[in-house]
Amino acid sequence: MLASIPGQTMGVSVFTDHLMEALGLSRVGISSAYMAGTLISSLIIPYAGVLFDRYGARIVAAFASLFLSGFLFLLAYALPVSQALSSLGLPMGMATLAVTILGFLGIRFFGQGVLTLVSRGMVAKWFGPRRGLAVGLMGIITAFGFSYAPQPLQMLINGWGWQQALISLAFILLFLFFPFVLLIFRAEPTTCGLEVEQGIKRISSAKAQKVPDAKVEKDLKQARKDRTFYLILASLGFWSLFNTAFTFHITSLYQEVGFDANQAVRIFLPISVVSVLARFLGSYLTDRVGMKSIYAGFIASLVVASISLLFLGSPLGDLLAILGFGIGGGLFGMLNILTWPKLYGRKHLGQISGFAMSVIVAGSAIGPWIFSVIHRFFGSYKGTGILGLLWCVLMIILLVLTPFSSAEKEMEQS
Repeated sequence: MLASIPGQTMGVSVFTDHLMEALGLSRVGISSAYMAGTLISSLIIPYAGVLFDRYGARIVAAFASLFLSGFLFLLAYALPVSQALSSLGLPMGMATLAVTILGFLGIRFFGQGVLTLVSRGMVAKWFGPRRGLAVGLMGIITAFGFSYAPQPLQMLINGWGWQQALISLAFILLFLFFPFVLLIFRAEPTTCGLEVEQGIKRISSAKAQKVPDAKVEKDLKQARKDRTFYLILASLGFWSLFNTAFTFHITSLYQEVGFDANQAVRIFLPISVVSVLARFLGSYLTDRVGMKSIYAGFIASLVVASISLLFLGSPLGDLLAILGFGIGGGLFGMLNILTWPKLYGRKHLGQISGFAMSVIVAGSAIGPWIFSVIHRFFGSYKGTGILGLLWCVLMIILLVLTPFSSAEKEMEQS
């Protein structure tokens, strides 16, 4: 998961202004390139899930690390590559935009997409009853790692320059992470002669019954016939849209209410603390209560996050933002791993999670653009909070009307 940081929003954001200056792109231009690359990535990510099912975690992650490294090199040398294309007759502006889109496509697909999909898929396939605990432990590292990442990246840029910083990240992936993947990564326990973790057997029978994985294995075609699948995608996809836009526009959001950039980014630390706690609690509860209840809590966190944007900058607004985005972020990371094996089984995990990842990545692509459009037309970001609340009302209605007809229903009928 940490190796995917160069392709995540917080990893890209520290290089944005440097790329704009070096390539002569406007903020609208680089935002459009980012959106285009991410949207294209979302269209092809489902195929990565199919490859994960077919070839396993080690091969897919190894190739992803190699290609992510290569696309970091491309962005580092984007200007000379653009100049070379221009010398062949392509207009410089078009060449620059094409190289930037290609670079963003590569790092978003292989970083945010493939490496994230493989990491979450491995946890889902290796762990059984203790999967929730494993997800919670992984969440500690990823939450704080992602929150802290911009600082060391900025230190690299300050010390060596943005190009050398990108090249350094590429070399780390090439010479450290790539060998690590080959040595450590395995698709599932059976490839090593092991069994899926079954937890510790307890003598007492008074313990609460744990919610098992789905008894019937379903592939993507079968999952797409289940309306619950689309409710889940709508919930996860909109959270990706909303949270990415909040992160992307954090400085502008707080400037609107009279705060500078340094004051704006301080909110991420308490959000990450709440996120870790929520992820642990959510992981614990998914092993013991139905997934529908967890999704109710997830949508409730989005309600709180939406309300916070109406009062951002005030003590109440900031508190609501910390709680809403913190709890929602923790539950999102956990649900994106645990939902699929519990509802549809482990056999076709790559197909299903890959399709879901495409929706999530698409949401992250258009979220910042939607926020900027609302701000442009209404002169304020408060409309984004209203948008979130309207979506939550729809999600609550659908959640009430939609049965989670999966492993939970099977357990009730057994």
